[in-house]
Amino acid sequence: MQATTLFLVQSNADEIWSDLIKMAQSDDCIVIMGNAAVLVPISITETYHNIYCLSNEFNLLNDEAKTQIQAIDYAQFADLILKFKRCISLK
Repeated sequence: MQATTLFLVQSNADEIWSDLIKMAQSDDCIVIMGNAAVLVPISITETYHNIYCLSNEFNLLNDEAKTQIQAIDYAQFADLILKFKRCISLK
């Protein structure tokens, strides 16, 4: 995973999702956090397969997104972060 990038998406603004599409490769990992969980575009879940959401915010996802996004707790989140040399936060 060290050649890939970890993206932390913390906003559901259209420009944030647009920026993510411009920067992320299909094998990058994405963590949906906070406000971003309210509206995850279908194009994101169709394009990227390594998508995670913190378990305490997982209930904010729509039902279709829940089938494509894996819930993780804070310990798993910490372990995931340690696997990457590059991390980009989109707020």
